[in-house]
Amino acid sequence: MVLLYWDIGKVILERQEKQGWGAKVIDRLSCDLKTSFMDMSGFSPRNLKYMRKFVESWPDREIVQRTVAQIPWRSNLALLKLSLSWRMWTES
Repeated sequence: MVLLYWDIGKVILERQEKQGWGAKVIDRLSCDLKTSFMDMSGFSPRNLKYMRKFVESWPDREIVQRTVAQIPWRSNLALLKLSLSWRMWTES
């Protein structure tokens, strides 16, 4: 599941690079995923933003596959939030 989230985050980054920020890539993708996979949850715009940040933080899929995917998604989110807080604290 973590690798699926990484792949979605990668798609978001690629689409935003091609289409730009104003294209509402995340909102459109969220709607498309919810429509296509009605049985699944976790495709809110907020979660998709975390998936995008996940790829930015760990851009090498090989590392994610070997290491990061070994811990649950919720733990990865906690690490992302901690990393963001640390960066903000050290930059101020």
